[in-house]
Amino acid sequence: MSSEPQKTCPAVCNNEKQESFARRSVNYEPTSWSADTFITHTVPIQKLKDWNEARIRELKEQASSILGSTTDPVEMVNLIDTIEHFGIGYHFKREIHDALLHLHDANLLSWDLHHVATRFRLFRQHGFNASSDVFLNFKDDQGNFDENISKDPKGLLSLYNAGYLATPGEGILADAISFARGHLSLMLDDLRSPLKKQVLRSLKIPLHQILPRVEARFYIEEYDEEESRDGILHELAKLDFNTLQSLHLEEMKILSLWWKNLNIGENLKYARDRLLEGYFIFALPLYFEAEYSRARIMNAKFLALATIVDDTFDVFGTYEECKLLNDAIQRWDEKAVDFLPMYLRKFCHQFIKTVNNFEDELEPSEKYRMPYIVKSVQTLVAGNMQEVEWHASSCAPSFHERKTPALDGNIGSFVVGFPFLGLQREVITKEIFQWLNAIPDVAMDSMRIMRYTDEFVSYERESKSGQGPTSFECYKMEHKLTKEETTMKFQSFCEDAWKRINQACISPADVPMTVLEIFVNMGRMMETFYVYFNDGFNKTSSVKKIISQLLLEPFSL
Repeated sequence: MSSEPQKTCPAVCNNEKQESFARRSVNYEPTSWSADTFITHTVPIQKLKDWNEARIRELKEQASSILGSTTDPVEMVNLIDTIEHFGIGYHFKREIHDALLHLHDANLLSWDLHHVATRFRLFRQHGFNASSDVFLNFKDDQGNFDENISKDPKGLLSLYNAGYLATPGEGILADAISFARGHLSLMLDDLRSPLKKQVLRSLKIPLHQILPRVEARFYIEEYDEEESRDGILHELAKLDFNTLQSLHLEEMKILSLWWKNLNIGENLKYARDRLLEGYFIFALPLYFEAEYSRARIMNAKFLALATIVDDTFDVFGTYEECKLLNDAIQRWDEKAVDFLPMYLRKFCHQFIKTVNNFEDELEPSEKYRMPYIVKSVQTLVAGNMQEVEWHASSCAPSFHERKTPALDGNIGSFVVGFPFLGLQREVITKEIFQWLNAIPDVAMDSMRIMRYTDEFVSYERESKSGQGPTSFECYKMEHKLTKEETTMKFQSFCEDAWKRINQACISPADVPMTVLEIFVNMGRMMETFYVYFNDGFNKTSSVKKIISQLLLEPFSL
């Protein structure tokens, strides 16, 4: 695949800056939810809370016993795969790790494509160094994948999904994806559900790149159609899903009350109201487990306010207003708010106050994080201001000049900032925060996926809004490409970034896998909500159904 170009072209700018320019406007799709949806919503009571908790404990013990007593390698791989499809793997991290370690050390040979491919994928997803040479056994004398496996849809699907765990330079996995995709597409009409549903979903977004919580919702429903089912795991999956759903709904209620009490949208009608979408698309996907509730709430609050900042710089503020807003954020002083126009004063005051108040929610041993957080906000806003400077100067920057604030400006808030602010000290140490502050390669690659996916998905909408040229537009003009050619190029940038992230997750030494999984989930949330669900943050109607399924509709027991 192509890598990012290293050549740069000089920016083209007028010598004189336009000291003011007309306000712009964008017809953003309104949120699909009323202000009180999550304040007034109640979950249908199916069982008493005490009964649910006791039943979950009982089922977890039974599932753990099954994991511990399973000795057949094929059965073990299928069992772990089912558990992870259900989204309950986090309950059995130690058991799964021990089982995979045993399988990895055993170095078992097999001619079953489904087993080999699934085992390979599970190894890599859990940080084990598995060789892609295992797929050489399925190639013919000419080095092509053997046509004898083309009649095995389950094996082909597993091969296809395994291919997306590739690291740089693994041509055999690129061949695997191409071979499996071609044959799966041809046999779609002959497949039966649930396999057909799983193939259709994977062809649109491979298993490794879909969010586990979304996959769990689909898979739990589809499991009823399986010929052989594990009733213990299925019941546990439903109960666990419903329990977490109740917690997530309570978090949305807390956030909705906070947002309603702020009442800052009355003077900011130009900005998107994206409290729910911010929580659902950018906070919940990073960590859905119960212990990360504080982190989700903090992250969602910041995202709701940061969206207004973004819209102020992108589509509404004049040059002078944007400069004053940037100055106030760089000074980080509520007194600087007094110099802002009236419509921004209350918002900016609440923005600074909200971020500062996060310190009160941190433990004494966690308060060292706040200087990093403030700096990340200032970096984000400075990146926005750079884009305004270009627009005000009628400047057409080169691709590399244009992408620097797009990446670095967002890296501060998305990497050394809010996703990690509310995590427990057992997960994030001071040393890890310092590692994050150095912007490790895995963080930059995660941000590349976020930025480039956003740009090729939302290119047409942004080009009509009157904003300055995006990185997508700069690259398109600079290399004289069509929109379709530029989209393919940006997709290749994302594919390369995924491979480097996969490499970083193999036998990691610097930080625990828990931290790296957050970066993986950053990429997954873009694949899921911007590609699979068609720019769900801006086209909110495209995610209304899945939001209902994940937050409002429990499974029947």
